[in-house]
Amino acid sequence: MISDSTTRPGSIYGGVTGVRLAVESFTLGEGVELRQTYCHLFSTNMTAFERPGPDGHHPAPWKAARGGWGHDIEVEICAPAESPLGSSFDATETIWWIVALLRLARFPFLSVPVLSDQPFRKIPQSSVEPVLTPFETEGRLFGVPGSEDPTLDTATLTWVADNWLKAGQLLNSDPKFYSAFRAFDSATVRGRASASMLALWGGLEQLFAPSAGELRFRVSALLASFLEAPGASRLALYKRVLKLYNERSVAAHTAKDVEMGPLMETYVLMRNALVRMIDEGQVPQQSELESLLFCASPNSDSSTTP
Repeated sequence: MISDSTTRPGSIYGGVTGVRLAVESFTLGEGVELRQTYCHLFSTNMTAFERPGPDGHHPAPWKAARGGWGHDIEVEICAPAESPLGSSFDATETIWWIVALLRLARFPFLSVPVLSDQPFRKIPQSSVEPVLTPFETEGRLFGVPGSEDPTLDTATLTWVADNWLKAGQLLNSDPKFYSAFRAFDSATVRGRASASMLALWGGLEQLFAPSAGELRFRVSALLASFLEAPGASRLALYKRVLKLYNERSVAAHTAKDVEMGPLMETYVLMRNALVRMIDEGQVPQQSELESLLFCASPNSDSSTTP
């Protein structure tokens, strides 16, 4: 049973769907915590057949229509009203940031469809009416793979705990990183695959193409240089990215939707680049990328796994 001390004045609680928590609770620091909970959020389609009366309500009969949606929420994120990241990071922004990092690390299918001003497990016994606000109500493009265990493991949570403040400072200080990360995260929202592909490439161009000239070569060469050490692996990645950029052009200049394979490959490439930037605590400058491209790298380690 959750004690009264778990209700923190001014805090917001985000209901996370699509995953479970491996432990009862996990502290990320600075008052941010993940906890086990349960809530079923649902919406049904209803129809009425008379115009609204003087009171504004449609008179009976009402009939249910097929459709609607539902979410099982098994994890909540508690975020305090204030954050050490500054005024731009209120509780709502902090919740988005934590779940965006979890999506980046391993779980692109999770979302937070509702926010509450009370812990979800306390709402049934609360004498105060909760304020429940829709948040990430759109579906996600990627589902849970058949072999994937949708459990927030301690290794992933530890990576988020170690990096969310440092990466949040980078988000605040570097507009390119902010817009690129937002584009990356928006690409997981369900819709046309071509729109997601354009969002991903828009983010990559922000990070790897400071000018509009020669985008295909510049982005492909610099991204490959950032992720791979000099040699055959870098050349192979460069050629793969060139082909993926062609898919981006199809999405941008035709009515044809892109295939999921190239979209997933582009997503993984951008994910790897963002994870490396977070681990290194900086976005590489153009001069550093050009040095990677034209000079031998002293460090061949290009691991990007949290």
